Amino acid sequence: MIELRESPWFKQIIEEGRQIGLKQGISQGQIRGIVAARRSDIIHLLRLRFDPIVPRLLAITDILKRIEDADALRDLLTQAVLSESLDDFQEHLNRYLKEGAHHDSTVDF
Repeated sequence: MIELRESPWFKQIIEEGRQIGLKQGISQGQIRGIVAARRSDIIHLLRLRFDPIVPRLLAITDILKRIEDADALRDLLTQAVLSESLDDFQEHLNRYLKEGAHHDSTVDF
């Protein structure tokens, strides 16, 4: 068994496994960064456009923290730009929660 661990072939396989793991870790970290940035951008935009009261903004923030899908957050960012009001954005957010991935209920603010 010790001889196998010392073989160049075994060492190459171990190194390839480490490289794959490292790439996957970097990729997952990048995705997490994108998701966090999109959440932050949505909150920032809503704050600039609608100047919501703090409890309402915190409620939206809590909901956005549960959304892990970068594409869904991109779509919600677009809705934050296009929405006529915070209520309009809330309707889009509730629609996502109903139709979207992993949420069963809407949120009332």
